[in-house]
Amino acid sequence: MSPSEAPRRGHHGMPPPPRPGEFEVVATKCLEYVRQHATPRDAQSVVDAMDNFAYEQMWMMNIGDVKGAIVDAEIEKAKPQVMAEIGAFCGYKHFANIAKQIVDLAELSDVVTFFVGPFSETYMKLKELDINHVDVFFMDHDKRQYLSDFKLIEQSGLLKPGAVVVADNVLSPGPGGLPDYLEYVRSNPKFKSVMHESFVEYQAELKDGVEVTTYVG
Repeated sequence: MSPSEAPRRGHHGMPPPPRPGEFEVVATKCLEYVRQHATPRDAQSVVDAMDNFAYEQMWMMNIGDVKGAIVDAEIEKAKPQVMAEIGAFCGYKHFANIAKQIVDLAELSDVVTFFVGPFSETYMKLKELDINHVDVFFMDHDKRQYLSDFKLIEQSGLLKPGAVVVADNVLSPGPGGLPDYLEYVRSNPKFKSVMHESFVEYQAELKDGVEVTTYVG
């Protein structure tokens, strides 16, 4: 994807990012908006409603529609039986509860399982569910945890050749250990890694990137 493929703008301009302490309000209002505008039992309608809310009402730190297309393409290539997302809008319990309600609206509760807590404390629960491998990991949580959590994935025994780890926001501004993360995945002989340049979710000016790292064994 070319970075020139900028996201569309909302009809009334781009909403400003929430101030500290406002994310809980944003998440709650998003749930209300989705309930009002999405078609129940239609997963794509639910996603579209969330994107519309972020463009036109209040900015959200979701993957967004533009970078979402990158992730969708990787999922289509991998055709995963098991996919694990690390991070569901900050990972706080309140947001996990909202995420569960949105999943319920999309009628995906039978294929989605939530674990609340840091990845370092929850990843072994996958094996408790008799999951022996994960085909796609998607990381979109605290950027400072990317490298340490990637190493946990690497050591977990959950990867088989062809498995993919997709990391969002690898070029976005702000604190984090992303340079170390990128150096690690790109220099690791067990992986092949490539970055797709894009834009920060729901923004047209700030560049961002999605790193796609494939386990080669």
